[in-house]
Amino acid sequence: MMTDEDVSARDLADDLVDHSPGQSAIAELLAAHSQVPERSILARLVGQSPLTPDTRPLYDTALGEVEVGDALEALGEGWAVLHCLPVAAGASDIDHLVIGPSGVYIVATRNHTNQTVWASQRTLMVGGIRYPDIRNMEYEMGRVERILSAAAGCQIEVSAILAVVAPKSLTVRQKHRDVEVLTAAQLEQWLTLRRRILAPADVASIAEAAMKTSTWHTGDTPRVDAAAVRHGFNRLRVEVARAWRLQLFWASTLVIVTAGAFIGVMYEILASALGA
Repeated sequence: MMTDEDVSARDLADDLVDHSPGQSAIAELLAAHSQVPERSILARLVGQSPLTPDTRPLYDTALGEVEVGDALEALGEGWAVLHCLPVAAGASDIDHLVIGPSGVYIVATRNHTNQTVWASQRTLMVGGIRYPDIRNMEYEMGRVERILSAAAGCQIEVSAILAVVAPKSLTVRQKHRDVEVLTAAQLEQWLTLRRRILAPADVASIAEAAMKTSTWHTGDTPRVDAAAVRHGFNRLRVEVARAWRLQLFWASTLVIVTAGAFIGVMYEILASALGA
């Protein structure tokens, strides 16, 4: 991450450094989850998940954002990483922006856990279904280049990374010139092994421009308590994990009881046969 020498506290007074990974996705999830009725004591006891069919996709999205954000935060000094940048009217945001020795990157997260992912120059397919993600990343690259170049007062080139979380497999048949498709686990190594094209002073200058809310969004942006949002998500993760462990416990218990009953029946049958 950038050091205090790179960017002063005064420069960070009204910036975006406090945004946490997946902040918008988590806020949407928590808002939806707050409308879900509380589980009964019995439901909790048997391990019913606190998630519903409507909130499960939001949870998976948030989980993926956090995993990718944590991977990017491991880049260390000399890199600036920003999350959840509101763009234009604030209706959309950039998942992650990375600025470092090897360049400037936007990173989009896609959680396709245990799914087969295939990519070519213009196509992303997940489980045989085609998605427009690579084409969308081309548009986002152009928009971020224009925004950052205007804010920094110089021409800035931006590349893109589509980070796929925990796929069953990822096959990249033909690479796009500017959009890299990687697993989340590959991110840190891929970024740090790239050829250095920016000096530390350039990284600091671009990061300073990127950290200002006015660079991305000129309207009123509602302040979000990032710590509270992350705390709420962590609590929900604990509930989900507890429910899963209870489901596993009851399933294991059922298997043991069923197996015991089967062995008992077989013993009686064998005993009867031998007695006869």
